[in-house]
Amino acid sequence: MGNPRLTPTTRSPPATATDPPAAPTPALYEGSKNYKIYTTPRESASGSKRKAGPIRAPSNIRVTSRFDYQPDICKDYKETGFCGYGDSCKFMHDRSDYKSGWQLEREWEEKQKQSKRDYDLGSLSADEASEDDDDDGLPFACLICRKPFTRPVVTKCSHYFCEKCALQQYKKSPKCYACNTPTGGIFNSASAMFKKSAQKQAKKPKRPRPATDEFTIEGLTDL
Repeated sequence: MGNPRLTPTTRSPPATATDPPAAPTPALYEGSKNYKIYTTPRESASGSKRKAGPIRAPSNIRVTSRFDYQPDICKDYKETGFCGYGDSCKFMHDRSDYKSGWQLEREWEEKQKQSKRDYDLGSLSADEASEDDDDDGLPFACLICRKPFTRPVVTKCSHYFCEKCALQQYKKSPKCYACNTPTGGIFNSASAMFKKSAQKQAKKPKRPRPATDEFTIEGLTDL
């Protein structure tokens, strides 16, 4: 027996570009890349070849965006701070005024300058200068006359009115103006409202009073 390494073998010449492709061998697995595709891909499908550019939106989904530049504000809540519908009101409960960016920046700068002046004069402490107004949930205007409270009273159902407005409304109907609950003619003094008003008055900066000390001018005598 001869050496197998020295046994001569026949080799096929290398394939050139002009030669026809070799016919596939049925018994040889050539991988999933050589599978024959019998379906035509849709245009909306984004394959791996598509790497840049906008993607076409699916045909079964539609998205609509709505920008409401004039939202529906609850008039009662904006003017009085109270709404009888509560959280079930279909209008937005918001008392803020929408302004442009430059208006907000100007007001912020003016507020900071005023706080700095009050702090320098000693009429405002450092804690009060950085403290914002707390929202305690109390209304700031009467629901009947739509004006600031004058001698506020509260009903059994915890609704606040002016004393004069509440008595006039009781002459027309014994029920509450806000929720139609029978009041029974009971109107208590709104101690929480008086406390809130006193706190606001205490937070206001006090103006320095002019000195009233007696002084004399040289050369003048009392007549």
